[in-house]
Amino acid sequence: MAIDPYAYCPCGSGKKVKFCCADLADDMERIQTMLEGGQRAAALDHIEKLEQTHPDNPYLVTTKALLQSVLGSPDKASATLEAFLAKQPNNAMALAEKSVVDGARHGAPAGIRPLQQALENSEEVLSHRVVSGVGRLGEMLLAEGRLASARGHFMLAYGMNPQDERSLQMLARFFSSPSIPLVLKNEQTISGAKSGAPYAAEFDLAVEEARRGLWWKAADKLKQLTPKAEADPALWRNLSVLRSWLDDMPGTVAALRKLATLDVPFDEAVEAEALAQLLDPTGDADVVEEVRVNIDIKDFEKVGETLASDKRAATFSWEALGIDFGEQPPPRAAYYLLDRPMPATGVDIARNDIPRIIARMLVFGRQTDREARIEAYLRRPDVETFKSGVATIVGDAVGAAGEAEKVDDIPAAEAALSWSWRLPDDTPPALIRKMVEEQRRDAVLHSWPNMKSIRFGNQSAAEAAGQPQYRTAVAAQVLLIELSFTQAATEEIFDELRGRLGLPLPAPPDAKEFGPLGVPYSRLHRLNAESLSDEELVQSFQRALQVGARTAIRRLGLVIVGRESLKGRIDLAAVYGHLAAMEETSDQALAYFESARKAAAEQKQSAAPWYLEELDVRLRRGEVQEFGRLVEVLQRNHIREPGVAQALMQILTEAGIIGPDGRPRAMPGGGPAGAAPAGESGKLWTPDSPSAPAPAGGATKSGLWVPD
Repeated sequence: MAIDPYAYCPCGSGKKVKFCCADLADDMERIQTMLEGGQRAAALDHIEKLEQTHPDNPYLVTTKALLQSVLGSPDKASATLEAFLAKQPNNAMALAEKSVVDGARHGAPAGIRPLQQALENSEEVLSHRVVSGVGRLGEMLLAEGRLASARGHFMLAYGMNPQDERSLQMLARFFSSPSIPLVLKNEQTISGAKSGAPYAAEFDLAVEEARRGLWWKAADKLKQLTPKAEADPALWRNLSVLRSWLDDMPGTVAALRKLATLDVPFDEAVEAEALAQLLDPTGDADVVEEVRVNIDIKDFEKVGETLASDKRAATFSWEALGIDFGEQPPPRAAYYLLDRPMPATGVDIARNDIPRIIARMLVFGRQTDREARIEAYLRRPDVETFKSGVATIVGDAVGAAGEAEKVDDIPAAEAALSWSWRLPDDTPPALIRKMVEEQRRDAVLHSWPNMKSIRFGNQSAAEAAGQPQYRTAVAAQVLLIELSFTQAATEEIFDELRGRLGLPLPAPPDAKEFGPLGVPYSRLHRLNAESLSDEELVQSFQRALQVGARTAIRRLGLVIVGRESLKGRIDLAAVYGHLAAMEETSDQALAYFESARKAAAEQKQSAAPWYLEELDVRLRRGEVQEFGRLVEVLQRNHIREPGVAQALMQILTEAGIIGPDGRPRAMPGGGPAGAAPAGESGKLWTPDSPSAPAPAGGATKSGLWVPD
């Protein structure tokens, strides 16, 4: 691609090529062609030759450093840039390239300061190398799990270049990720000083610099205003945002906690404290250790026989643990050690009689360099129970248990709010749902509130909630836990919990109060949906979809499908599909798919997507006749529609009904190969069940997230 002589020069001078590096234009074009063709080594050789006649040209130096880094010589790249910056310390292109090189060599945060210096020393027209450096550093930050800072860099990169699809994609992934808490996804804005404030001019100058990406400079100016503006919430909101983008987590947490003490609405104070708890680099010392305990096996055959026959042990698939054994042989077998014998039936089992999983045991055969062994994974408080349980079952077939070795830390709140059950296979789905809801309620209303926490001065939430210094922190923990639960049955529990703790109930947010950015994502589920206008309702629903706010999607979606004024103005079939994805039980999901098909017919759309969704549910439920009927409907009425044949083939192949060669496979028992037994229909699993299948209705399994 020919370089336009009237385009801005790639050297970053801010001048046109014709009046800057005209004598290098042909070589720049040649280098670009080499880069596009993957001829990196050749491009590097050509640059080194050009440097003999054009020393210290910013384009040549920075492109050379880029190539050295890409070709696996980051130290050479660093030396190239340092030598150049010793002569031109304020060159924006070199500083931008240094940010990426430093980030790769020393960790992404090391690149933030030079990138800020690059922005501070940039001309009005930003160099492409500087703009791309923002996005490249953002990806490094994201790869290291520095979510808040990565988000800020992607927002800045997209703001500088709205054609930057990569940054837009990364932002979309951030907001749609179910593993990122909603509080961390809330809108972040830099706001001006309150009207008439004596420090407004200085404050607004810092805000203007922040909006140009000069975060370091702006944060420093705002900090200097602290003596004058300490009571202004806008100061601390701005500082918390800027410091988070700069990956200054201690400073971010300090600003958020200062904000929470000011004259702001209680809901805002709670959200600020909740975000501080998420970002606090000191972490949460309230943990339960997960440990590994090894026991040498003396009699491998006896261990296998006794574990296989004893009702206090239950087999499971070791792959569910997600352990990578590398080149080592995998275990021969895997068992749950239960706290009591497995009942003969679960037909009328009581919740208190359900066996609890104490440990997950992997049984390894003898290897070249070690004896046969049991390798168990469990929580430290269960170690002695585990040892005595194994000794009782296998006796002298094993040696003494080794010392418990720490594997991981589990947040204590997660431990209090989760459980590990092993239910008899014939437990009725309706009974499972009832007991899970009861257990969940008990965990939220009793187990967690009575758990001692260092965060609350070694008191429980129940004890600390009435003390002013802990009130906001307790409310923030409740909010974080509430947002981590997605089941419909839990929607009212948390208000009951707040009542028991003496905390105020969050007020339903006013959609008009928050303006064009809308209600914070963490409050969408609190909207009084019935009172919203059609436009507000649809906008709020779409925002909930963008960030995966499941409770809000369910509440807002139910109002949308019941509002007559929206028929013909919104894709109701898609709304029903989203409602199905929120369901825990397959029966209600199937009802939503039927409604989706009816809505699609009224909208003159194809019903095929909803037949395909139902097909997957019927397969999970092992309902052979319904499965076959749906396949017939798809083949008869929809197979020629775009994408339907491929989607159907994928479902049949993944289910094992169609082989890789495209030929049907045998279906044992008259049903689809790989289909679950009918008795598993609608079965629910506990939050930390390692072998939990994805729930029906298109929903993915929602693991319990709690603040760490």
